[in-house]
Amino acid sequence: MTRLLIGIDDTDFGESIGTGALARELGLHLERVARAQSHGITRHQLLVDPRIPYTSHNSAACLEVEVSAELDAIEALCCAFVGQLFHTGADPGVCLLERNGAAPAGLVELGRRAQSSVLDKGEALRVCERSGVRQRELGGDGLGVIGAAAACGLRLSGNDGRFISLPGVRELDGVLTVGDILRRSPIQCVVGDDGRPLDAAVEVDTGGWVRPDLVAGEIVLRARLREPEGRYAVVRDKHMDKH
Repeated sequence: MTRLLIGIDDTDFGESIGTGALARELGLHLERVARAQSHGITRHQLLVDPRIPYTSHNSAACLEVEVSAELDAIEALCCAFVGQLFHTGADPGVCLLERNGAAPAGLVELGRRAQSSVLDKGEALRVCERSGVRQRELGGDGLGVIGAAAACGLRLSGNDGRFISLPGVRELDGVLTVGDILRRSPIQCVVGDDGRPLDAAVEVDTGGWVRPDLVAGEIVLRARLREPEGRYAVVRDKHMDKH
């Protein structure tokens, strides 16, 4: 089995289903067709700037999967699937990288810079070439490869991204103990407002919405003590609700 990172960004033009939804659909497609094993999909917030084409929040997504198929076959599957959902005016891009050994420093740096600077596509392509990243421009002027590469770099950093898909988390509903959450999902830690892990017996109201973060290489769920009930509740970000 080979572990891969797949970064995608379709620039969310107008009638597009959005990068987050596209990433989840692609993940399901790879599970069905290539028997891929999912290790979650992360959403990464990039710079919001009028010089960058986007519809709402300028985010990119990264899938992490294990596959037995050849990389060429997986690349073809990804490109065909994203290409089918292409809308005129969007600039989708896909990047693929085998996850083995140390993270390419240049790719991680590209991801971080994409959160604070307007990047040139040529620069992103050069970083991809040096880092062993396969990149494909699938429509428009191909600017989506910048976000796709950035998403891979940020996922590799281990310190960025919110999981918009993770095996088992959509079945976490209602009030659960921290111990239940950890047993029933890949989540590794539930922390309070001070960032400290909560005890296994602490109850957390999931609200039917569990979206952990990637922190220091671990899958971490944030919870906040809610008054006057004295019970913890999952922290929600309003702009993430639709993701």
